[in-house]
Amino acid sequence: MERWKKEYDSIKVPENMKEKMEEAVMRAKESKKRAKTKRIIRCAGSAAAVFAFLLILPNTSRTAAAAMQRIPVLGDFFKVVTVREYQVEEDRYQADVKVPEVVPEENGGVSEETAQQAKKTADAINIDIRQITDELIEEFKSTMEEFEDGYGDIMVDSEVLTDDEKWFSLGLVLYQGAGSGYERHRHYTIDKETGKRAALADFFGDDYVAVVSEEVKEQMRQRMADDENVIYWIDYEDVPEWNFESIAEEQDFYVNKDGNVVVCFDEYEVAPGYMGCVEFVIEQ
Repeated sequence: MERWKKEYDSIKVPENMKEKMEEAVMRAKESKKRAKTKRIIRCAGSAAAVFAFLLILPNTSRTAAAAMQRIPVLGDFFKVVTVREYQVEEDRYQADVKVPEVVPEENGGVSEETAQQAKKTADAINIDIRQITDELIEEFKSTMEEFEDGYGDIMVDSEVLTDDEKWFSLGLVLYQGAGSGYERHRHYTIDKETGKRAALADFFGDDYVAVVSEEVKEQMRQRMADDENVIYWIDYEDVPEWNFESIAEEQDFYVNKDGNVVVCFDEYEVAPGYMGCVEFVIEQ
């Protein structure tokens, strides 16, 4: 038990959520979503392989990597390319990491000013993605070295959620597992008309924190009233300090295909672990 506890504690999670995670893991039912994610990871390599370790494109230029890994998506302004892959398949450790990069198209049919701004925005997004994924990989490597008899999974994948005339939204999924799992998402939305990354204030004004927070609370209460299996940490008398009060100033969100804002919370952030990552559509 001591060994398992040490392995579990080696995974970094947000400090303000740690108590919530530990309590939720003890009480929550097995998460179907988490089980599905683990199955994806475990199927990434050959079951017959005792050990397979691949680090693709380690010394290749980013331009060459992008050309080799280009993945076309709808629309003609942005494309998503995979610039790095990191794979591990062992009995005790599995990794399936695909690092994406956003690339503005040179012939996107926009003004020079918008094109330059789009490149700056894409560069900032790509820096953020690289930092997040590099940290996850390094943590995983350290865990493998320190706990040879331990267990651990990581997974990184991405999906273009919206790509229309107005919006481009990319979703990044990050999963860590060691005994129990922790999933988080990061989203990036670009306004194609300006080339700038969208912010909640663009949709709801300067008072967006209060406006969006009240809408999220209302939806939480309605969902719990409609389904007794749905639980959020709101109006929670047993542990009132867990209760959701407001979104963060830099709250994660994306714009869906209907043009509505979707506010996103990581696993354990506003609900028990079996609820997974949760989202709330804020219609305008």
